[in-house]
Amino acid sequence: MSTLSVFAAVAVLSFPVSLVAQTIERPPTRAPARIELRDQFDAPQSLTFPTTNITVLLIADRQGSEQVNQWVTVLKRKCADPVSIRGLALVTGVPKFLRARVCAEFRAKRKYPVMMDWSGKVCEQLGYRSGVANVLIIEPDGLIRARFEGSATEPRAGEAMKMLDNLREKSAPAGREHAPPLAN
Repeated sequence: MSTLSVFAAVAVLSFPVSLVAQTIERPPTRAPARIELRDQFDAPQSLTFPTTNITVLLIADRQGSEQVNQWVTVLKRKCADPVSIRGLALVTGVPKFLRARVCAEFRAKRKYPVMMDWSGKVCEQLGYRSGVANVLIIEPDGLIRARFEGSATEPRAGEAMKMLDNLREKSAPAGREHAPPLAN
């Protein structure tokens, strides 16, 4: 790769990659019925509603990715069935010639699949706010019950855990034992 190409790659990756509007007057209350994207391994990933699990969808652009790492740490320690944690990366500003490199960086850092939204359409449908992590808690029918933006501060994480506990309790069939509550 020539010096000019390396400089161009660094310059492009140094700027925010989000083209989605910063302010959303009215975020959607439902997730799209079907989300189909490829992950960093180039494997197809889909998220379809209705589903059998509560879904926690973690969305971030480059600026919000560190905050997603905080949320993953908190959620992985606490979540169990019937909660599905999914990742979605907004990568709209990455030119086609750098996409393979970006996917390689994702593969090196994250072994779990992360859906890659190259067009920004899915993130826009979900009401994504750029520059921060967006955490959506989605009921099995597709209703977005909670939305958290930013880092996994103790109050936000506590509120998310409480919401997940409530949804798990609500979704447990009568008389069926389920996993212990998420919150401490």
